[in-house]
Amino acid sequence: MIEKKMLFTPGPVMTSEAVKAVLLQPDIPHRQPVFEQYVRRIRQSLLQLSGADDGMTAVVVSGSGTAANETALSSIVRPGEAVLLLTNGEFGERLRGILEVYGFPLHVLDFGWAVPYNQEAIRTTLAEHPAIGWVCMVYHETSTGMRNPVGAVGALTAGAGRKLFVDCVSAIGGEPLDAVRDQIDVCTGVPNKAIAGLPGVSFVIARRSSIPELGKEMPRRNVYLNLQKHIEWSDRAEQTPNTPSVQMFVALDAALQELLAEGLEVRIGRYQECAEILRAGAERLGLRLLLPLEHRSNTVTTVFLPRGLRVDEFIEAMDAQGYVLYPGKGPLLEQNCFQIANMGWIRPDDCRRLLQVLASTIRTRKMPAAPGPEDRFE
Repeated sequence: MIEKKMLFTPGPVMTSEAVKAVLLQPDIPHRQPVFEQYVRRIRQSLLQLSGADDGMTAVVVSGSGTAANETALSSIVRPGEAVLLLTNGEFGERLRGILEVYGFPLHVLDFGWAVPYNQEAIRTTLAEHPAIGWVCMVYHETSTGMRNPVGAVGALTAGAGRKLFVDCVSAIGGEPLDAVRDQIDVCTGVPNKAIAGLPGVSFVIARRSSIPELGKEMPRRNVYLNLQKHIEWSDRAEQTPNTPSVQMFVALDAALQELLAEGLEVRIGRYQECAEILRAGAERLGLRLLLPLEHRSNTVTTVFLPRGLRVDEFIEAMDAQGYVLYPGKGPLLEQNCFQIANMGWIRPDDCRRLLQVLASTIRTRKMPAAPGPEDRFE
């Protein structure tokens, strides 16, 4: 039997027994009403969760968050349009990779890892480049734990008469999201982060009027990852263009129903409480956090290890005690950073127990810690 680990990771995440249990139900075919009922309820739940209005639709894609991002980005840029990409971390760079593969004219404002957006630079770039049709950004930059100002960017974008794409992969279910208020045209997400579901599917939420019509406004650029075809099949029969990951649709539905039953505000409040416990505990141990309070998300904390312990050795030591953390990405790994995430089926007491193990690991390895009762997190 596989040993149970506590996943304090930004995906995959801890899931409830109820979500895991739905995988044990009888197999179902996807070209039957029973599957279509799941698709219908999932789409309705996603629209509710994202604050969408009647002019928006939602589709599910079999694949990870990158699949949803490619489905959307490959399908929304009209011929002749340019794209403005805002990036300040690993996942902004992943959007750049998709946009470059499709050869779209691209303007990039690279602010640097964990550096806030410069809104005046965004305004100036939009004014200087009238061919820009879309602004693309990441809401919660998971690689740093930074929450980017989606509402402010939405106002700038709409004010300039452009459209906004937002990677909400690790934000939806964990950060306030209102597609209408924030003037979002297209956004993406996955179940296996703040929604506390299982990996294997992802989704796109889109304003119908922002999606070009195939054949008239743009050519079809791919086959499997085509947003217009996903919308067509969903509208016509609550179906998918190709054979989907059926069991993961069922699991996504279960996770969405679980979230809606808990209440989105309650879920976000729980994440905020867990993050506060973890951050206060880390600081009592003398550990430095990457971001100032005003830029921190509700679910991911990036922490600097003090000199005396390599991050790979630290991660291995925590794993041996049943707690899975992730090392930092890119330049943050070089700075001996690690990440604690409190997404998924995690409670405040789980966070306190993690801190006890963290304190013990620091002490036994003779790492410097702040004076005081470092083993008490009440």
